[in-house]
Amino acid sequence: MTIKTVNKALSDLRAKLSGVSQGPGVYLMKDAQGRVLYVGKARNLKKRVSSYFAPPAHHSLKTSALVEKIARFDTIITTTEKEALILESNLIKRHRPKYNVTLKDDKRYPSLRLNLKEEFPSLEIVRKLKNDGALYFGPYSSAHAVRQTLKFVHKTFKLRKCCSSRLKQHRRSCLNYQMGTCLGPCCHHVKKETYAAVVKEVVLFLKGRTPDLIRDLKTQMQAASKAQRYEQAATLRDKVFALQKTLERQVSVVTDFKDRDVIALSSSNRLSIVTILYIRNGFLLDRRHFSFGETVISDDELLSTFIRQYYGKGHYIPKEILVSILPEDAGLITEQLSELKGQKVGLHQPQRGEKSKLVTMAAENAEESTEEKVDDEKEKKKIELKDVDPEIIKIRNELDVSDLLFNNCLKYEFSLFDGKFKFV
Repeated sequence: MTIKTVNKALSDLRAKLSGVSQGPGVYLMKDAQGRVLYVGKARNLKKRVSSYFAPPAHHSLKTSALVEKIARFDTIITTTEKEALILESNLIKRHRPKYNVTLKDDKRYPSLRLNLKEEFPSLEIVRKLKNDGALYFGPYSSAHAVRQTLKFVHKTFKLRKCCSSRLKQHRRSCLNYQMGTCLGPCCHHVKKETYAAVVKEVVLFLKGRTPDLIRDLKTQMQAASKAQRYEQAATLRDKVFALQKTLERQVSVVTDFKDRDVIALSSSNRLSIVTILYIRNGFLLDRRHFSFGETVISDDELLSTFIRQYYGKGHYIPKEILVSILPEDAGLITEQLSELKGQKVGLHQPQRGEKSKLVTMAAENAEESTEEKVDDEKEKKKIELKDVDPEIIKIRNELDVSDLLFNNCLKYEFSLFDGKFKFV
């Protein structure tokens, strides 16, 4: 497309702006082939869409790259901003535009699933979350991490390991029961009420509420000791010791012992990374990074889109979420998250105190991850050039003349770009 054509296209698009509504809604930017490049929402459609066709000096490099490819745009008017928020999410899922932030499916990361509808629930490792009424814990950062957690649960709480189909077929004690690593529900060695109580303990542990669980177990242990049920008291004591060891390996970061997620963003020219710190009962349990390539949205919009997509996938929603940048639509986000959780959720950007230090910690982790990924990209380019002769790398444009049958001459020009030859 020539400059003249581009200018004509921009003038046509600017002319179309006069008919755009000033109310809330969604806009779709499309290329010459009709492909959706970007989907966005706005409180004032006319004001937001007009900003794309302002003089180039007002654009960032990312926005300029998008504007150059826009051949047309469509708008959808909604009654409220909330409707625009929901419609934007649905359109992004449908079209998966190049310049939008799209959170990849978590099926790469393992989670633990606990189906409380079963008579004797058991834990299983899954890689895809479903809206099936079961409890999901995770996702965990690696397969090793989830296996270690499952191993601890089986050893400490002794939930059944056999699958549900085999549970009905057992007629005698399984090997796990004989080894003391299972409560033996398959052979009716444990009452449903007792097993259900153990399942509640497992849920508390996997939700990161280990201190609460230890207090409950100590109370039970003292009661069993007073009633001279010494074998039961000894079992509870061993469980408390095992849980206390796990606490020793965890880092206490806040003194109010509450659940919260801490989200921070780090951006470079071609890469953006969102980092989440998972704080459960005041302890830092885990950290995860999410990377995004080429986008044209601001850091504010990126964080807003990420939060809505991440928690919309069924991840555990704590009562409080701390962020490094407070999105413009924070009110809509908290309303949406509160509906998903069934109780009020807070979204805050702390300015001082312990919470501010948590956000700083998350931001430092995000920046470190960004630097590592940028360095990795540089290293890859070095590897591509590693086997090329250093003298050849210096070549930019050279002429090579070869005699062909002593009479005809073949002349060609070539250049070297990023370690690859390109003939001109």
